[in-house]
Amino acid sequence: MKKLLILVSLISSGIALPLFAQGEIDEQQRMLFQDESSFGGFLNSNGFGFNYRYGFWRNARNQFILDADLAYVKHPKEVKVQAPYSYNTRRYVFGKENLFWEVKGLAGWQREIYRKHDRTGISVRMFYSGGLSLGFLKPIYYQIYTISPIGEAESYEYLKFDPAIHQNLIGGRGPFFMGFNELSLVPGLTAKGGMSFEYSERNIVIHALEAGVGITAYPRSIPIMATEKNSFLFFNLFVGYRFGTVIDISEAARAKTWKERWQERKEKKNAAPQPIM
Repeated sequence: MKKLLILVSLISSGIALPLFAQGEIDEQQRMLFQDESSFGGFLNSNGFGFNYRYGFWRNARNQFILDADLAYVKHPKEVKVQAPYSYNTRRYVFGKENLFWEVKGLAGWQREIYRKHDRTGISVRMFYSGGLSLGFLKPIYYQIYTISPIGEAESYEYLKFDPAIHQNLIGGRGPFFMGFNELSLVPGLTAKGGMSFEYSERNIVIHALEAGVGITAYPRSIPIMATEKNSFLFFNLFVGYRFGTVIDISEAARAKTWKERWQERKEKKNAAPQPIM
């Protein structure tokens, strides 16, 4: 959590300085009709995730956005330990009952509050969205040993964690794919908001750093841990990187074949002036 807050501070301070150093207006022509398609990877305070976003420009400043998120969620009390037996050296989270993923669909708005004025400038955007979340719970299996009367491990089997009897009998975690036939689904609601700093030197390409907050709520507690208190509400901070492309949706662009569009994009890339080092 502390590392994530430090990373957010560094991103904010490092990006703020170039905003006041934007020079002459770039000569690149902006598309009159354009959408944006991008992918992102994020570190959350309770896990990590991936995102796909499609944005529709509604006017010069505002963009309607559709987001699809995939996130892995951890419990704040997770601690990895080493198996006490030599038969299995894989580390595992003691007391973890289920793996938890989220698939989210969101819709919202992104507003450009500061537009870049040259090739080396930065566009500052604010975004917010809300929608539905579908949680996936997969039970975890552990390698549980049977102990002989003299205290030696005789055999093992794969079982779900039981805090009443498995405290000192775990030899490691079981195969990852074991338990996928026992998946359970939990629907919920989600929302997020944040800031995006787009710094690409070309108008047809998207490179952005993002930071923000998110919240997801479910109708019941999500049983991630068997030995700790679980919650139905998940609040997180996130930072991430986004990359993508600007899509020309004008009538002229839609009339071209994919080969013509590819060749045109290649010519623009070759014709783009390189930044002075």
